[in-house]
Amino acid sequence: MNDQRAFTLVEMCIVLALLAILAQVALPAFQDFLERNQQQALYNQIARAVNHARTHAVTHRVRVELCGTHDGRSCNKDWSQGWLLREVNQLQPIAVTQLKTDRRRLQWSGFQAKIQFHSNGISPTGNGRFYSCHKQEISWQLILNRQGRLRSASSTENAEQIARCS
Repeated sequence: MNDQRAFTLVEMCIVLALLAILAQVALPAFQDFLERNQQQALYNQIARAVNHARTHAVTHRVRVELCGTHDGRSCNKDWSQGWLLREVNQLQPIAVTQLKTDRRRLQWSGFQAKIQFHSNGISPTGNGRFYSCHKQEISWQLILNRQGRLRSASSTENAEQIARCS
């Protein structure tokens, strides 16, 4: 008795067609999921960096600056490639973060291109906002006040600032 079992060509084509349809539906949702996770990771990284800078200034009783960098050694206005933390008038950085992305996600809008924290933790001229755009909308904003504290923007504030992403 030779009882063989197998799928027919028609059954295989139906399964492949169903898999193709499922992939077309699932792929955009998966890409959005990945983008949201990357945005949240960037949000956490910059919040941690600002809090680290403020903490370092207070605990070591020095003035520090946090600024965008493209090479990890010098400050510039572009935060999208990374940032560095150093004591004011010192060349040696305390911490450097280099972002591994080719998209311009992180933006800083403030009175100065860099943020300075005094030894008491205030940032009198460093107030401003970090924000990140996705699909011409603001994904998130972190707002830094003059006392050196961060807060997340509400969805209403994000909607009001949508022009920053055009």
